[in-house]
Parts: sequence; C-alpha cells; structure tokens
Amino acid sequence: METQGNNTQDLSVSFEFQVPFYDLDGIQMVWHGNYVKYMEDAREKFGAKYGFEYLHIFNSGYLAPVVDMHIKYRNSARISDTLRMTITYIPTRAAKMVFRYEIVRPSDNALIIEAETTQLFVSRSGEFEPANPVFYAEWKERWNVGGALSK
Repeated sequence: METQGNNTQDLSVSFEFQVPFYDLDGIQMVWHGNYVKYMEDAREKFGAKYGFEYLHIFNSGYLAPVVDMHIKYRNSARISDTLRMTITYIPTRAAKMVFRYEIVRPSDNALIIEAETTQLFVSRSGEFEPANPVFYAEWKERWNVGGALSK
C-alpha cells in the first residue's frame, strides 16, 4: 500500500455524468467495458486540472500507456443514472503514474466500481523510461507529490 509523506497533498478530481443509452448492454445495464472509458475521461479531466494532459506528455517526448488495471465491480448502473466519478493520483517515487478511481451513484450512495491503473513512460521511439523524465519530476515538485514511498 502506498503511503504519502506529511507534506504531500491529495490531487483528485470529481465530476458527475449521466449514463447514456448507448453505454448499455443487452440487459439494460452499463456494459462493463464502458467503465474503462469513464476512467479515461477522468484521467483527461485530471490532466486538464493539474497541467498534465496527454498532449503535454507527448510534447515532452513520451507516451504513458496503461500497463496495469484492476476494477472491482460493486453494483450496476442503468440508463439515466447520474454517477459521480472521483480520480485520485497516488504518489510514488517511481517513474510511473498510479490513479485510483471510484464511481458512486449519489441518489442512493451505492458504490459502483473501485479501480486502479498504472501507467509507465515510454519514449516516442518505444524505449521504456526507468527514471522519472524531467517533465514528470518537475510536475511532481510543482504539486509536492514526489516524496511518497514506491509501490
């Protein structure tokens, strides 16, 4: 389990969205794969809020593919449910980005999913980057999230 240093702040974003019809499966529940899309939306909103958009990573010479993903499905969501997604950055000293996600249905406070993703840095030419790229180290310093213990 990650532990954060005392000087570390939590970086998170929460937002609400309504389940659209086209995200349902044949039994009128959100198809399980669409939660991955919702998590991608959350990473984009996180990047916009904290100055860490995918285009910034790309323009710095890197890609950040998801290399590990865990999702625990707790309840189902249905058409027109309003859901609240929360994404939280989990600091590590390593050259990786770890995010935790939670989707809750506010109407009954039902937990829909809990998830976690890990992304590594790869140069645009495909080389794995084992150390924190300069732009990432600077971002960690800016947001005071560089001092956590590695996972």
